[in-house]
This record gives sequence, structure tokens and C-alpha cells, in this order.
Amino acid sequence: MKQLQPSTVERPIMAAPLYRDFTTVEEITALYDIEATVPDFGAYAADFVRRSAETRQRLGGTLDVPFGSTLAETFDVFPAGDGVRPTVFFVHGGYWKATDSKVWSYVADGLAPHGVTTVVSNYALVPQVSIAEIVRQHRAAFATAWRRAEELGIDRDNIVIAGHSAGGHGVAALLDTDWAGEYGLPEQPFVAAIPVSPVLDLRPLPHSWLAPYLQLNPATALQLSHMAPVSGVPTHVVVGSRETPEFERQSRDWAAAGQRAGLPVELTVLDHNHFSILDELADPVGVLTKIALRHLGH
Repeated sequence: MKQLQPSTVERPIMAAPLYRDFTTVEEITALYDIEATVPDFGAYAADFVRRSAETRQRLGGTLDVPFGSTLAETFDVFPAGDGVRPTVFFVHGGYWKATDSKVWSYVADGLAPHGVTTVVSNYALVPQVSIAEIVRQHRAAFATAWRRAEELGIDRDNIVIAGHSAGGHGVAALLDTDWAGEYGLPEQPFVAAIPVSPVLDLRPLPHSWLAPYLQLNPATALQLSHMAPVSGVPTHVVVGSRETPEFERQSRDWAAAGQRAGLPVELTVLDHNHFSILDELADPVGVLTKIALRHLGH
């Protein structure tokens, strides 16, 4: 009887996934390099700077209010009138590595006509500090704004937190904070949260072009991720239909996880890319402005 010989055909070795079903840095980078998703990112960046300078000239405000010991630990306040006012506390994006509060002043344009004060928070950037330190700064900034509310024109009982991109991660971190135990604030010191195009699951980022900046390993990326809402604060996640599939998926998955847990989480998908979506907050009749006003009781 003829014996069967072992096959000499070499089978291809399948690469182990780096994240979900993505096996290469190039795949992950293509889905998370948001600047590459528009042909004219430089034009967007210049427009943000120009509009924000005009906003500061028009609205005035109290700039560079310190909340910590370093120069980066400040926030800008754009009051919408005398006395304390309903307030949106905004955390900017930039993948934790770029821009500062002065680039994003223009988001106050949509809220001021409705008598809503805007706080735009600043923070130190990677790689000078870690993302964990940035999260600590977000919490310190909010706590300072809450404690100094009266002098800054903030109604501490009527604050919505909002943030874009990496700032959306900041919003998730603010939701996942022991405000009473660690800061002596009310357990829920804001009335609602609006993460816009947020980066919530950080696990793909150590496998992307961002790795040298973020200095994350898989363990710290998981530790800093927010896989699902954990707070009963009403939360409205907003993302653009012209963003990458991964950005839209992260928002959808996070919102769905909250809804399965019975939490008050809504999801809205707008016809925008990652950089035009904040126009809906800078516009007095924009969708994001309307969402914020609804939660502020306007």
C-alpha cells in the first residue's frame, strides 16, 4: 500500500490582527489619519484660526484663566451677557498632539446669541505629557470652572460638556469621573454631554503613525479607552457621515452600548466630514447648537 507523503505545498501564514480585523499599520492609519480624509486640510486649519481671532475680537471674554501650574493649563471664557449664564464647556481635539484653545474660539459663535457662555479649555500636548495627564488636566479644568462659576459668569447648575475628536475622549473621561469623591463636586456636575466625532477606543492607535507621539502600549491604550458610557447623564453622540468608517463605527458602538445598558444616550449622524462638523456648533441655528440648547433648557 502506497504511503501518503506529507504535502510540500507551503500555506501562507496569516498575520495576526493588530486591532479588530486589521493586520497592518497601513490599514489602521488609513482609517484613523483624519487629516488625509480631506484634500484641503490646510485650508480648514487656516480658517479655524481666522474665525477664532474674529470671535475673540467680537466677543471679548476672559482669556487664559489658569487651572494649574503650567502655562498650558488654562481655559478661555466667552460670556454671553451679565450675570451667570447657561454654559457649554468645550474640549478641543487635535489627536492630543496639536492645536490649542485659541484655534477653537469660533465654536462660541453659535451659542452667544442665545445667551449661552462658552468655555474653551486648553491642555498640554503629547509627547511632552501623557494622555493620562491630559485627562487629569481636563478634570482639573472643569473643576476650576465649576468652583469659580459665579465670577466667570457660569451657571454651575446648567453646564453641558462637549468635545470634538480627542476632545470627545475628554468628554467620556469627564463622564467617568468620581466628582464627589475626588473633587468635592456634586456627583453629576453637568446636565448633559455631547461627544462629537470622538476617539473612544484607543487600542488601534499604538499600531498607527501616531505611536511615536502618543507613546501608548496596548495595555495603557486599553486602560485609557472608553468602551461604553458609564454615566446616567444624558449624552448625545454626534458624528459625520463623511468621516472614516472607523470613526463612525466607534460612535455607533459606544452609543449602542449605552442604550443596551438603559442609559440616556442618543446618536445623530450628520452630513459632514471630521473638520466641517463643528460648523453646526458655530452656527446659531446649527444642529449641535440646538442639541446643546435643548439640554440647557432653551
